[in-house]
Formats: sequence, structure tokens, C-alpha cells
Amino acid sequence: MADNVNTGVPASWLRRAPLVLAMLFTWFGAAHAADYALLIGVADYPNLPRRLWLQGPINDVGLVRGALLEKGFAAEHIQTLTSRAGPTVEPTRHNIVRAFAAMRNRVQPGDRVFFYLAGHGSQQPQPLEHPGRPTEADGLDEVFLPADVRQWDGSGAKAAIPNALLDDEIGEWMDALVDAGATVWGVFDACHAGGIARGGRPRGRGISASDLGLPIAAHAASSRQKQLGGQETTGGAATARAFGSARLDGRSLAFAARSHELTGEEWLPRGAPLAKARRHGVFTFHFVRALRAGALTTSELQHAVGAGYAAESRMSPVPQWLGRKESTWP
Repeated sequence: MADNVNTGVPASWLRRAPLVLAMLFTWFGAAHAADYALLIGVADYPNLPRRLWLQGPINDVGLVRGALLEKGFAAEHIQTLTSRAGPTVEPTRHNIVRAFAAMRNRVQPGDRVFFYLAGHGSQQPQPLEHPGRPTEADGLDEVFLPADVRQWDGSGAKAAIPNALLDDEIGEWMDALVDAGATVWGVFDACHAGGIARGGRPRGRGISASDLGLPIAAHAASSRQKQLGGQETTGGAATARAFGSARLDGRSLAFAARSHELTGEEWLPRGAPLAKARRHGVFTFHFVRALRAGALTTSELQHAVGAGYAAESRMSPVPQWLGRKESTWP
């Protein structure tokens, strides 16, 4: 029989010890959880005509970064890749892939990751060889265009836009973060437009197939265009599958527009003096305004952004939201 030991600790405390220890472990686990962000804004495309360059993504990244700092993100945990910020942080494919890999290796269970992408999007015929990835029903891959993208290389079974980021790749990266135990938010302000708005109108964040030298009409897109009366599609942002994943666990995603719509950038806020206005993605501007106004859940953000669009008589594009309506954003 074990000897009785007088610890000097009241018996009621000893009975509560397991509960206290559990609370301490929970507290320490929460204390070690961290918030991280990767913000990507591509404005310059040196390998493409100057008329296709953008202005807003640089301002957008600054806007989003400021909002995250206000929400408590540590400055050293926010990584930005933007045009005109230097070669080591230029939003090239290599730098973007490297940043994602570093993020995946860094996150721990319970961490939260905010991912933001602004720039041109497009579409390309899915390569005949795409091992390990699903076959696209329309024969097209949605792609995001990093700064070092080049025109379509149409040779071989692996023909693709050089250096483009596939929607499947981005979805796989987010899957890896969720599988590592992180919660992921993703905001996508890009489109895969068939035309570029110019002049005083909003500039579209998409590049036409002809500008990239893509033979879209000779591929599966031709059937889609015929369904639209023979007209070339006029862009649109990532939809439920584009720039995303078939999985929706552990993440909340926001897209600037539907797949058939053009999303663009303008001088905002509307009516502000030139000294106080900046070129911004329309969706990013309203998203950050809603976030700063106190919208926390997906449902609240959707309502607030919709109200902002309505106040400016914007009928389109229509932002898309994925994830549970009650999911909390940063």
C-alpha cells in the first residue's frame, strides 16, 4: 500500500488539478498560435505590352496590409511581393512559389493565414498532359499571371503560358496549409478577361487570349464562346473552382466577380480630390472598407460590400464568397 503524503495542498485543489492543467495547456496553445499573411500585387509585366500594365495592385497591397496591422497582425508576419519593390520581392513565379513554400514550412496547428492576390488573370487550354490534376470540364485552366509571365508557348503536350500560376496549384497550396492545421482566408482580385477597358473607364484585371497569343478558339473555349452567341468572353474573376480548391474545409474565400464578368480598378474613393484618391481594385477597396467598419463574418462582409456597391449604383461585377456564412475573418 502506498504511503499517505501530506502535500499541504487542499484536497479541493487537487481534485481540480486536471481541469486547471487542461486550461493551461489550452491557454499556452492559443498563445503560441500566430497570424501570417502573404500579399501579392502584380502591376508590371515587362514581357507584355505596356498597355497591359496595371497601377492598382501596388496600392491594394498597401491597403490590405494596413487593415491587417489594425487587426493585430505583426508587421514581421506580413510578407508582401509587389512590383517596383526590388528584385527579391518582385512577384515573379519563382518568388511566389518560394514564399508559399516558406509559409507552409512555418505554420503550426492553430495558426491563421491570410492570402491576397491582385493582378491579371487569364485562361489557357488545359495541357494534354496534366498528371495528378482533374480534367477541366470546359478544357480550360484559370491562371494568375506573375510579373515574369510570357506569351503562350503552344508547342508540345505541355503547352502553357510560361510562368503562369494554375488555379490547381494555388488550391493545392491552400490545401497544404489547412492540412498543417492552419485556418486560411483567401481574397482574389483578378479576372480572366477577354478585353481590356481603357480610357476613363475601369481597367480590367484580365488579359485577352490574343494578347497572350493563346489559340483559345482552337480549343475547348470555342464551344463555350458559341454558347455565348459567338462573342468572346469578357472576363471575370475566379469562381468556386478557379484559383481555389474542390475542398472548402478550414478556409474562407472571396472573389471579385463571377466567371463571366470583368473586374477592374478605378480612382477611389469616388468623388475624392485627386490628392486623396488612389488607383485601387474596386473589390479590394470595398472589402477593406467593410473590414475596417467592423464586418467580421463572411455574411457580414458580403452584406457590407454589397451595400457599398449599391451605394455607387454598381450592378456588376457580383463578388463571390465561399465558406460558411458564420466564418470569422481577421
